Amino acid sequence: MSEDKNCDLLFEYLRSILYDSQIQTLDVAKLEEPYQKLGLGLQFLERAVREMKTYSEALSRGNLSVKTPPRDNFLCENLKNIHANLNHLTWQAKQVAKGDYSQSVSYLGEFSEAFNTMTRQLQEREESFRERLLTEAYLDPLTGIGNRYFLTEQMTELLKNNKPLIFCYCDLDHLKYINDHFGHVEGDRYICHFVKTVKNFIRKEDIFARVGGDEFCLVMEDWTAAQAKERITYMQTAFEHVETKPYPKGFSFGVIEIPTDHKDLCVNDIIEQADHIMYQQKAQHRHIYTKQLSDE
Repeated sequence: MSEDKNCDLLFEYLRSILYDSQIQTLDVAKLEEPYQKLGLGLQFLERAVREMKTYSEALSRGNLSVKTPPRDNFLCENLKNIHANLNHLTWQAKQVAKGDYSQSVSYLGEFSEAFNTMTRQLQEREESFRERLLTEAYLDPLTGIGNRYFLTEQMTELLKNNKPLIFCYCDLDHLKYINDHFGHVEGDRYICHFVKTVKNFIRKEDIFARVGGDEFCLVMEDWTAAQAKERITYMQTAFEHVETKPYPKGFSFGVIEIPTDHKDLCVNDIIEQADHIMYQQKAQHRHIYTKQLSDE
């Protein structure tokens, strides 16, 4: 076989390796001996190219479980690095999905910046969402003060610390009458006016919560029962006279003093005791308001 014939066979085989989807075969035995070694080298190249094409196609389709080509395939070194990076990124993405926003990427250029921005924004959004949930869970939407859950949690902690406390249970008078005769919007104004009045008389550290439609609780430290009753009586006067309405305004309250040695006293027990005292005043107010409301 002539030299040109050997070169033509090898060149055509190399061209087929590089460009054909179906690579032509090469019978090395048909080559003259000086060209057989080159033919074997091209067969090794063919295998490496086939493995590279199969490997890259699998990766392009997201098949990360694809078998890694042998170590002697030098054409796949960069693909192997990409494969390893994709596997690690997949693991990191799963960790982020579980809530681990500490994951970051520092070896993939622009993708690293995009990934790190994504995890940071996810963390910020989750924190904001949690804060909003806590706000909605612990605050009364109409008045913006604490609700029953808030009161229970705060009181439970104070009781654990064995601190002496003043607990006041307040109940708005004739809210149902106002709702029935003037509408629920006016009833809401009545509630908000009460909350605004109370806030003017209490300290920032005092606990104030709405525990029912017309029921409120106030918890104070470093006060005596006498001081609390005097302060709340001022609140009643202010609530009654500050704003003119076509109906009488008022609320009833009951105050109890919680000593440091309260033993196993729970929040519900405290509310029940203060509620019982409050109803004694409620009965007096009902007698006063009955005539006023019947005359309107």
